[in-house]
Amino acid sequence: MESYLKGRGFKEEPKGDSSFKGLLDAQNTPAEPMQPDNPDANLAQKEVIYEEEGCPKVEVVSEEGKPTTIVIHLEDGRLLEIDCVYLSSFKPIGLN
Repeated sequence: MESYLKGRGFKEEPKGDSSFKGLLDAQNTPAEPMQPDNPDANLAQKEVIYEEEGCPKVEVVSEEGKPTTIVIHLEDGRLLEIDCVYLSSFKPIGLN
């Protein structure tokens, strides 16, 4: 009687897509730096508007002179990013 595992291909090279990498294989390769989604992000200007010892630092990111993001650097190293959204059809209540 032959072994149940005989001929199961334990020493054969895997067939199929050679570009496939397992989850653990990918962790051993150095990570590539992330590229910004917006190629115009390099045009953004950062300005520190508040920085005092013992307090969070506050930055404003502007594009074309218009604030787009407020970044608050918290004391534990986290960042709080607030996007500035401008509505062109905004009308104050009571004004027609």
